[in-house]
Amino acid sequence: MIGNNRKSPQEATQHTIKFFESLLRASADGIVITDSSQNIVVVNESFCNIFGKHRREIVETSLFIWLDQLDAGASNNWIALEKRLRIRGPCPDNEFSITAEDQIKHFSVNASLLDQIADEDTGIIISIWRNITERKQAEKALRESEEQYRAIVDDSPNLICRFIPGWIITFVNKEYCECFNIPYEKLIGQNFLAFIPEEDRGLIKANISALNADSPIHSHEHRVVSKNNEHRWQRWTNRALFDEKGEIVAYQSVGSDITERKQAEEEREKLQVQLQQRQKLESIGILAGGIAHDFNNMLGIITGNVSYALYRCKPDEELFEVLSDIQEGARQSHKLAKQLLTFAKGGVPIKKTVNINQIIREAAQFVTRGASTQCKFDLSEDIWTTDVDEGQINQVISNLVINANQAMPDGGFIRIETENIMIEPDNVIALPSGLYVKVTVKDHGMGIPENHLSKIFDPYFSTKQKGNGLGLATTYSIIKKHDGDISVESNLGKGTTVYFYLPASDKIIRQYEGSSKTVHRSHGKILLMDDQEPILKMVGRMLNRMGYETSSATDGSQAVRMYKESQFSENQFDLVVLDLTVPGGMGGLKTIIELLKIDPKVKAVVSSGYSNDPVMANYEDYGFCGIIPKPYTKAQLSEVLNRIFGEKG
Repeated sequence: MIGNNRKSPQEATQHTIKFFESLLRASADGIVITDSSQNIVVVNESFCNIFGKHRREIVETSLFIWLDQLDAGASNNWIALEKRLRIRGPCPDNEFSITAEDQIKHFSVNASLLDQIADEDTGIIISIWRNITERKQAEKALRESEEQYRAIVDDSPNLICRFIPGWIITFVNKEYCECFNIPYEKLIGQNFLAFIPEEDRGLIKANISALNADSPIHSHEHRVVSKNNEHRWQRWTNRALFDEKGEIVAYQSVGSDITERKQAEEEREKLQVQLQQRQKLESIGILAGGIAHDFNNMLGIITGNVSYALYRCKPDEELFEVLSDIQEGARQSHKLAKQLLTFAKGGVPIKKTVNINQIIREAAQFVTRGASTQCKFDLSEDIWTTDVDEGQINQVISNLVINANQAMPDGGFIRIETENIMIEPDNVIALPSGLYVKVTVKDHGMGIPENHLSKIFDPYFSTKQKGNGLGLATTYSIIKKHDGDISVESNLGKGTTVYFYLPASDKIIRQYEGSSKTVHRSHGKILLMDDQEPILKMVGRMLNRMGYETSSATDGSQAVRMYKESQFSENQFDLVVLDLTVPGGMGGLKTIIELLKIDPKVKAVVSSGYSNDPVMANYEDYGFCGIIPKPYTKAQLSEVLNRIFGEKG
C-alpha cells in the first residue's frame, strides 16, 4: 500500500507562508502590503532600510506616517496612486522621491490590488519599491552633460549639422539656424542639399560618397544660399558615423564661413592680373613713349618747315593749298601721338585756357565720321573757359562718344550738352564748392546692368567682346587729374548718360592763341639745344626770319659752356630753348639747373616730344619761363615768344 504524502491544509498554509517570507527576505526591492486603511500589514527588510527603521517599528502603523514624516509630497502621490489602482488596475513604474538620511532617494513603485474575496473589495495593496537613485543620478548627469555639450555646440562659431543617408537633417546647431534664418524645428527633416546651389551639389555628393571605413573624414569647399538669398562660401569637414556592423548610419558635417577669405583670394588674383597687365602696359608705355618722342621730333621737322614755307607762300598759290594739307595731316598725326602718350604713360595734364565747346565738336565729329550714329549738340554759347589739357579732354570726349556709338549698333542720336553750374558746399557730387563747366553725353542704347555700374571705371573691366577695358578707366583718370568728377546713370533698354564736371577758369582766352597768323618780330640772341640737327636748322630758320641771331648746341653740356662764355661777352643770350630729353647726354632739366647757377635770371623755354612729362606740366617749378611741346609751328613758336617778350610785330 502506497503511503499518503499529501499535506494537510494547515501544513500547506504554513508552507506557503514560509515560502512567501523567504521571498520577502531575499528581495532586494522593498515590499509592503497595506490594508484598506493603508496600515502596513506586511513589510520586508529592504523596505525598512529605506527609512532606516526596524520591522516592529513599521508593522501595524500607517504608511502615511512614514511618507509624511520624510516627504510631504509622497502621501499625496500615494493617494493619487490608490485612485488609479481602483480605476485602471495595476500601476507600474510610479516614481517617488523621498528624502532620507539627508539624501534624496528615487524609487520606482509597482502597485496592485490583491484579488477580491467573495465579491468584496479587500482594498489590500501590495507595492514593490525599487531604488532607482543611481539610475536617476546617471540620467541627470547625462542630461547635464548633454546640456553642457549642447551649449558648447550652440556657442560654436562653426555650422554643425548631422544628416542620415538620403540627406535628411537630424540635428543642427544655433549657428546653422542663424546662417539660413530658419528655426531648429523647421530644419529638422529638411534635405541637406536644399541650401546648396545646383551647380555645387555634384561636388558634395561625390565627396560624401567617397566616405568609408578607410577614409571616414573628408573636407571640401562649396557655396550655400544663406538668408536673403546671399551666396556665401563655406569649408566643410564631413565625417561618416558607423554602427556596430560597420554600416554608415549618419554623417556629421562641421562648416566654417570662408566668404571673406575667398573674396580676398579673388581680389588678390584680380590684383595680380591687373599688376601683370599694368607691367605689360608699362613696357608698352616705355616703347610707345620712345616711339612717340621720335615721331614727334620727325613731325616737328615737317610741321616747322611746312609752317615756315607757308609764310613764304601766297594764299592764292597752288603750293599754299598743298602745304596746308600737309600741315593738317601733321597736326592730326600729332594728336594720335599725344593720345598714345596719354594712354600709355598718363601724366600731369599740360593745361591751357580753352573754350571746351570747340574740343567737344571736333572730337565728337571726328569719332562719328562714317558711323550710323549722329551727334546733336546743345552747347552753351556763353560757356565759361576751363584750364585743360586739350589732348586729354579730346580723348575723354572720344572715349565717351565711342562707347555711346557702340551702345547703338542700329544707329541713333548722341546728345552732347554743356552748361555753366555753381556747386554748393553741401553737394552730392563731392566736389569743392565753386564754378564748374558740366558736360553731358547721352545715348539711347542698350544701357548698363546695375551690377556693372560700380565697375565701369575699373581698369580692365569690359563687357565687350573686343577691347581692353581701359577707355573709361583712362577717362576717369583724366577727369580726376583735372580736379573734376565723372558719374554715370543708366537704365537697361533706355540708354546711358555720362556727366563730367571741370572747374571753370578765371582766365580769358588770348586771341592770338591757336591762330595760324600769329607773328613775332624782334631781335636778340637765342641759344638752341637739341640732339636733332634738322630741328636745330628748322628752328634757327624760323627765329632768323623773326629777326633773332641763333646759336646751336647738341646737348646740355655744350649749351652750358656756350652760355657761360657769353656771360663774359657783350653779346649775351636773351633766351635759351632746351630739349628735355637727350639720349646719352645732358637733357634740359639738368641743363637748367646748371644755367641757374650761372645766371639766376636766365630765360629758358623747355621743349619735348614727351608732352606728358611732369616738367612740361609744371615748367615754372623747375625754373623755365615757357614751354613748347613738339611738334610746333612757326605760329606756336611766335606765341611763346610773345608771352615771354611781349607782343611785337
